Amino acid sequence: MTKMVGYGQQRFLVEIGALHVLDRNGMYLSLEELYEKLLDGKSGCNWELFEAYRHLKSLGYVVGRHGIPWSVKGLKIKSGTCSLESSQESNEMLEMEQKNKNSIIELFNNMQITEVTLAFHVYLPNSKFRKSSPGDQSFILCMSR
Repeated sequence: MTKMVGYGQQRFLVEIGALHVLDRNGMYLSLEELYEKLLDGKSGCNWELFEAYRHLKSLGYVVGRHGIPWSVKGLKIKSGTCSLESSQESNEMLEMEQKNKNSIIELFNNMQITEVTLAFHVYLPNSKFRKSSPGDQSFILCMSR
């Protein structure tokens, strides 16, 4: 079975000295070179995702990328997004639940956040955790744009 390591995971492992990454010519990439690759935006990861991943890992959480299996063999990967734009149905629900003008949708709209991307499935630290059967996550971390 092929083990996938995401780009954010690679950088984290390089930072803690647990992984050495080689370029196409067999030369070791420095941490600075990995950061340059991150900043070019072509890696499928960005600085904010990496920072969130690194922070969660430093707290001891088990972290997996949303839409990317722990280990794969020829699977196609999809990423998910959630729209926060209000609809008639969501507005009616909000009126029923809370007539306060500071509703969560209104706050997001005021901040001009219109898209939230599901980023990571986060599990509490657990010595019995298995990637083959991760169980229910503790929470899902979403990133906004």
